[in-house]
Amino acid sequence: MNAGDVFNSENRFFSAMNKVWDVMVLNFYFLLTVIVGIGPAATALYYAIVKNVRRSRSYATTEFFRAFKANFKQGFILGILQLVGAFAMYNSYQYAMAMREDSTFAQAYFAIWFLFAVLFVATSIYLYPVLSRFSMPTGKVFKMAFILSLRHLPTTIFIALILAVMVLAVYGFYPMILFAFATYALVKSLLMEKVLRKYTPVPEEGDTSDAWYLE
Repeated sequence: MNAGDVFNSENRFFSAMNKVWDVMVLNFYFLLTVIVGIGPAATALYYAIVKNVRRSRSYATTEFFRAFKANFKQGFILGILQLVGAFAMYNSYQYAMAMREDSTFAQAYFAIWFLFAVLFVATSIYLYPVLSRFSMPTGKVFKMAFILSLRHLPTTIFIALILAVMVLAVYGFYPMILFAFATYALVKSLLMEKVLRKYTPVPEEGDTSDAWYLE
């Protein structure tokens, strides 16, 4: 290998370093835009991770902000609804903890709360990947995310575990926030894309559009 090969942008080492850099850049964009709306920020992050980092299409910055703009309104609404749901779950949990643990009502209430919390997290896992891939009304995005979370339960459980590890890692070592969200989206996409491809229509013969998401 000559010196030119070492510094060639197609070299595997430099290609890998470019991917790492793109992940860090996308994580920064997510942290920058999440204050505007968690929905459009999370949708743009997932979209750019899959299209740019995994499929090597376009540029990280271009794809992130293109997806952020395209899904802003719907993503913002989904994000608000998700935050309201999370707030309701938290208040319900506080109420459950304030009850007498030995009462039948308290045990039944906590069991119901736990069921709804699990369904809430499971649906949330699919929510923004679905929005990033399909064009459909907000209600149908929720419906599809909910159905996928149950239909592909092993995948849902595995991604939930990955999410838990990410949260614990950030909680234990705050500097990880600089790349944790994009890394989670990247690892998540390895499983999520296998699911989404099953529901993505194959382009008709003669369609010249770039179906990068089917690769």
